[in-house]
Amino acid sequence: MFGYVLYESIIQYPKVVTATELSKKLRIGYNAASLLKRRFQLFASDQLPKYKQLTYEALSDQFKDFLLPPNENRDITKIMSKRPYVCVDTAVLYSAGERASQGRKRYSHRGQTSSIYLSEKLGGKQIGTLVQTIAIKQGPVFFSSVPNQKAETLGPLIREHLPTTTPLFTDQGYPWLWGIYRNHRSVNHSARSKDNRFRFARNRWSKNGVHNQVAEGNHRVLKTAFASYGYIKPKYSQAYLNEFSFIKNANVFGLDILVEGDDSCLSRDRSPSEKKTPGNGAVAIRRKGSLLEQYSHLLTKNIML
Repeated sequence: MFGYVLYESIIQYPKVVTATELSKKLRIGYNAASLLKRRFQLFASDQLPKYKQLTYEALSDQFKDFLLPPNENRDITKIMSKRPYVCVDTAVLYSAGERASQGRKRYSHRGQTSSIYLSEKLGGKQIGTLVQTIAIKQGPVFFSSVPNQKAETLGPLIREHLPTTTPLFTDQGYPWLWGIYRNHRSVNHSARSKDNRFRFARNRWSKNGVHNQVAEGNHRVLKTAFASYGYIKPKYSQAYLNEFSFIKNANVFGLDILVEGDDSCLSRDRSPSEKKTPGNGAVAIRRKGSLLEQYSHLLTKNIML
């Protein structure tokens, strides 16, 4: 059954596989389907650091001694044309509106943080999820559930995923990144138009090749997919985000990195002539279909990778 969950999750991405769907398709009880779903989330959480380490090493090699022009007004479109865009942003899932707060306004929080907490008069409990997104264009993505947008909260997460030489693109909510990432650039989403006929400038989303649309595009995919769940409690949100990140990254890198090694089931199934040799990398970007064809013998068995 575990192989079935992995198989369905890969082929249905970006749609998520819910416990209700597993219950109906496998003809098992909802509690058993929920347990199977949770086990898959634990597996994804355990394997995700391998993709994180692989991404960190790839960015370190790609942007070794890389430096953007010191003039922030210079167009960097040509410079970044053949390099991956790395974007960071935050989004809210299952926000708490005034209706959830029984008409009460929220005075103690501002910005996106105010959307995930109830009114202080109702206890100020967190009912929404604030997601920190680190996304690479046509590459991997990593989601983290965070309680706020403070530098001491987001800074360690970004530093853990990205080398300091990485060109990093955000909105203006990360002014403190300049002291850590020398290639940090931001775009002003609230830029005013110089023409009195318009309120906002046309280049408030992308200016001089600087934008964070990669992260925002992943937010759209994430919100559309998580609508299938209806609602997720904040304390379980990281498990669901790890699962979604794992499936996305599996479609980017492949499953080789998860099953390489002398003790893996893939290594045991290989003949001596098929053993991986130095220089024959285990990780490559593959299309979705080739993943299923290459590992069909694993996915059809009720085994753990």
